[in-house]
Amino acid sequence: MAEMQTGNPVFDYRAAFRATADRLQRIMLFGGLALFAIGGGVSLCSAANEALRLAACLAGLTGILLCLLGVAWGFYWRRRLRAEFRKLYGPPS
Repeated sequence: MAEMQTGNPVFDYRAAFRATADRLQRIMLFGGLALFAIGGGVSLCSAANEALRLAACLAGLTGILLCLLGVAWGFYWRRRLRAEFRKLYGPPS
């Protein structure tokens, strides 16, 4: 993916990575929310079948963990980019 050139170093610095990292974060967050919603709904509706209920609870737990991973990824890649940018261009004035 080619880097964008706007003339502003803040927007140009690793723009392709920012777009990819943001897309990955959104996939993790929305995928986790979807797993949690589906797993929670099936778990509440399937009181009779214990195996299905256990699988739905595991799906819900996986969804929560995926959401937490998405949040952690967001903090990580933004902090890393900010540190690299400040190292290259200096602290904000």
